Amino acid sequence: MQRSLPGGLILRTLSEGCASDREQLPDFYRRVNGEFDPEEVAQSIAVWTRDLVNDHPTVTLDDIFVIVDPAHDERIVSATLLIPQRWRYEEIPIEVGRPELVGTEAEYRGQGLVRTLFEAVHERSAALGHQLQAITGIEHFYRQFGYTMAVDLGSHAAFALSTIAGPAPEQAPTYSLRPATIADISNISKWYDYTARERLLTEVRSPEQWRYEIVGRNPQSDRARAYLIIAGPDGTGVGYIELANNLNHQHFLYCVAYVIGDQSSYLATFDDVMQGVKQWAQARFGRCPTMITFAPGCHSSLNTLIRRQIGGVVRNQIYKWYLRVPDPIAFLRQIQPVLERRLEGSGAHCYTGELRIGFYDLTGIALTFDKGRIVEIVPVKGKDGYDLSCPWHFFWNVVFGDHTTEEMQAVLPEVLTSSKGAVLIEVLFPKKSSWLEGLA
Repeated sequence: MQRSLPGGLILRTLSEGCASDREQLPDFYRRVNGEFDPEEVAQSIAVWTRDLVNDHPTVTLDDIFVIVDPAHDERIVSATLLIPQRWRYEEIPIEVGRPELVGTEAEYRGQGLVRTLFEAVHERSAALGHQLQAITGIEHFYRQFGYTMAVDLGSHAAFALSTIAGPAPEQAPTYSLRPATIADISNISKWYDYTARERLLTEVRSPEQWRYEIVGRNPQSDRARAYLIIAGPDGTGVGYIELANNLNHQHFLYCVAYVIGDQSSYLATFDDVMQGVKQWAQARFGRCPTMITFAPGCHSSLNTLIRRQIGGVVRNQIYKWYLRVPDPIAFLRQIQPVLERRLEGSGAHCYTGELRIGFYDLTGIALTFDKGRIVEIVPVKGKDGYDLSCPWHFFWNVVFGDHTTEEMQAVLPEVLTSSKGAVLIEVLFPKKSSWLEGLA
């Protein structure tokens, strides 16, 4: 992978470089993030970097890329890394590469170093068999590398945690919280999968990955989380809640996940759990945060309960994951069983014929069906004859359940469907929420 670049710079992985690359990297990320974030945030990113380099369950030294300047003592001037993981599209496993921690020293910007790094990361991701890349970061910036903003991310709902009154002294809670341990991993995984059935894109985590999330991270890391088991009256766990281990902007506590299995409900647990979260936050931070915010993917009943709290709001997402599909034909073939199942019993049940999707650049994709089964997915060329016409990136908003074609037409009238196309797209790619934190 080691390559010579213009200006005497060198691209290499940590597995190829000097020991100094590994030693420099945390401070490099602390420094470049310190331009935009408070020092404590930048320092927590340095701690996260050490976790990624030394202890991460999926990242190897071959997945971490640096550009160094030999003329200045092998100084790291730009870097990024890849976090391999597995997601699923409903029940279909999808291998995913997550580029993260993209940064360049100020005086080296404008030389195309990030583009060079992304070429290397995408090459590495392809070699690992990834069918999808996913990234978070600067709005719009990553579209130039083929990414589409397509799946909800960030704060989805919130209410004023500080307004919750304590229970009466004589009123013992039915449900309580306790720290999760590695003995809880099998139940946490079971509860996660139980909730994931309702979502489009979710994660598949191995026991080793759950162990890393629960007890393996440095607690000072930017990505550290507190996992708390929701226990019933007899002490038996019925679900879990995952909380950010730091306060966001000093006033907001971020709830990454609130998950109840099949032995209880959100209605039964909500009041006690929020009391427990308030007590946990006061013990952890020495004060109660003003607001608690919730990640996307919440159960619909949890959204209803949040709306009924003081300051409660559930909103459309402002920010989203950026996703890249390097081989669209292979990806559609991978999720083919889901598409065929969606046809069953629908308005296009047992459909025989073709669905042609064009991207306004003389390219497209054709799916051929025989009695509800997909017999061929192939690239096509040409200007006309498409059942759905839309820009390339809008198509992936549809595939990943983020928008309907009608919603996109309100923004871009050139999104066009035939009658046949309107029915098939609605059936094959319904609007559906995902639930993703992403292994980091």
